[in-house]
Amino acid sequence: MVHVIVGDLLTGRRLQTLPVVSADWSDTLNGVGDISASVSMNDPDVQTLGLRGSATPGKAFLAVVDGDAVLQAGPVWAQRYNAQNQSLQLSAAGMWSYFDHRVLLPVLAGFEATDPAADTNVTSSLQGVARTLVEQAQAWTGGDVPVNLPDEIAGDNVRNYVGSDLGMVGERLRQLTQVEGGPDIRFVPRFSDDRLGVQWDMQIGTPDEPLLSSVFEPVFNVGLSGSSVSNLSVSVDGKAVAGQVFATGGRSSDEVLVARSTGTELAAAGFPLLERVDSSRSTITQLSTLQGFADELVLRGVRPVELWSFDHDLQSRPSVTGFSVGDFAKVRVHDDPYLPRGEYRMRILSRSGDVEGRTVSLTFQPTESFVPFPVVERGFGYGVGPYGVGPYGGM
Repeated sequence: MVHVIVGDLLTGRRLQTLPVVSADWSDTLNGVGDISASVSMNDPDVQTLGLRGSATPGKAFLAVVDGDAVLQAGPVWAQRYNAQNQSLQLSAAGMWSYFDHRVLLPVLAGFEATDPAADTNVTSSLQGVARTLVEQAQAWTGGDVPVNLPDEIAGDNVRNYVGSDLGMVGERLRQLTQVEGGPDIRFVPRFSDDRLGVQWDMQIGTPDEPLLSSVFEPVFNVGLSGSSVSNLSVSVDGKAVAGQVFATGGRSSDEVLVARSTGTELAAAGFPLLERVDSSRSTITQLSTLQGFADELVLRGVRPVELWSFDHDLQSRPSVTGFSVGDFAKVRVHDDPYLPRGEYRMRILSRSGDVEGRTVSLTFQPTESFVPFPVVERGFGYGVGPYGVGPYGGM
């Protein structure tokens, strides 16, 4: 049975079980996910919980639990009370959202923003970089939330985060997932060993296996009588299709960095030249890092983004605990006027459900979107600094 609990964010200890009227939850690959729970303030049992204080935004967490499995859990960020119907809605997000509220800075007693001691410099694998950012955030007084870190995997990736940027840890983690070969990252909630609280395991893809997924691949059937699948929807979006990408950065170092990446796959398929400019990486100071973003955008831009979504009846297998975001699945199309008959290997990008626990809504992407088969010509990068243009050479 699905239920909702509220607890203390700093310690992860469970406080109360909520007699909810309704609740919804979602989980997203390399994203935050959320929880929404509504209770009736007319209920005497609810009144005794003192939720105005015990579910304080930024201090408490919500968790959606199905038996021994914690489906989603994270900080409460909002309360909304409706006096007319005397209902209270609590809104929370996954644990990643906590690090969206943490500034990326080493532990310092005091500093000037331009002091190099305020910078975070890491040389490791991308897995190790992600781990270091969270470990540093936990080292601050009051920052040691119950997140368990994996062992670090060494490497030679260099990341220099300038303290004066005042970047947020959550965003820097998100950026690591977006570079070429970047690892999946997720904060997976679970009960503590004594079942009196909730903890989060930080899981990070490794250099050898950057994608986080289970060896089990569930099967879903479309267009088959008695299938568990309903409400199938397919969207195909070509706005990000591009054969050449320019990425800009360097604001923090008073330089203009530009990286270009060019692929040949679209031209070979008869597409006209399509280009894209990514100016969202302005704080990046390493050209090699910027080049990684440009390369990844070209790899992703070889075809329109195609997403499939449908509802799965949980009275049929697999159960909601049998798969998670990041896992691969087989979707078998039997009879559909739009989709060709066949078996499609898909990756689960998101899942969501409610407190009734009868169905789960899933979003998938065909695995072809994740296969880096096009040829990428690592073109040029250059910087414009106080003394003019300086070539950086081929990448």
